[in-house]
Amino acid sequence: MSLEEINKLEPNGSTALHVAAYRGHEEIVELLLQKGASYTTMNRYDCTPLDEAKSDKIKQMIRRRMNKTRFISESIEWILQTDKADFQAHQYWKKLETYGRDPQFHKLIEYIKRNYLEKDLQSIEDIDIVIKYFNIAINKRDPVYLLQAYTAETGFYSTLNIHLTQLHLENLTDNENLSRAYYIGIIARHPKFETFSYTGKAYRGMMITNNDLKQYEIGTRILTKTFSSSSKLLDIALGFLADKCHTDDQLSTICTYEIRNQRTALDIQDISLFQYEAEVLILPYSAFKIIDIQINKDKLPNVEIRLKECEPW
Repeated sequence: MSLEEINKLEPNGSTALHVAAYRGHEEIVELLLQKGASYTTMNRYDCTPLDEAKSDKIKQMIRRRMNKTRFISESIEWILQTDKADFQAHQYWKKLETYGRDPQFHKLIEYIKRNYLEKDLQSIEDIDIVIKYFNIAINKRDPVYLLQAYTAETGFYSTLNIHLTQLHLENLTDNENLSRAYYIGIIARHPKFETFSYTGKAYRGMMITNNDLKQYEIGTRILTKTFSSSSKLLDIALGFLADKCHTDDQLSTICTYEIRNQRTALDIQDISLFQYEAEVLILPYSAFKIIDIQINKDKLPNVEIRLKECEPW
């Protein structure tokens, strides 16, 4: 079936995606989106497929295709180079470890909901969906719903990561930062996530400038400072990068992360809305060493950076 046929307005005045979204056929919606179905086409009622979507999950699936930013960073997302990156990571995780292993962790989730979601994030897009996942996590004592809140196509993950980039790490567990520290600690260290642990290669796109690139060289050690979505599949990361519009002073960059230690990254493919993306979530405060940088003058990506995870302290 060609893309033209997929996006054709049928005699009923709607495309296949309109109909599948309206009838709640999640698997068909996912398949159509994978094939490139248009999510901007208006039907005879002046509605897009998003307007017609009957379930929150289908709305999130369509928004995910509209907002292809999770696998790409608009700038350098690392803490500036330091020879002590692995030691710093060890120090931060000593603080966070206790939160993830707290048997009363559901009370920490309640704290995050009350003091972060309902206070600082009340105006973000679809905060009600995020709160719904947090409530399920509290009631079922199941932290996996915190990950589903993160992967849901709302304003939560981008806002959380912006706040993490602004955080002064020496103040990580101060009262004003405690909600974020609880969230990181639970996702990174709760025993429920041991089976999610991923080691191997993961790929992520970045848009950087020449000035950004000059700050880094082979042998530099860095710390991640946000939750970073990546893919086990290079083609997926390259596809998102190719779709990204960029200015003349930006360099499209693929980062290859070699993840060696347990609990540095989580394989969340099975709970993602789009399982074919093979998503791996690299956690904040993970230490890596740059082992290779390739500049490609005449092809995309413009830059390829290989990073190898540091040994645990």
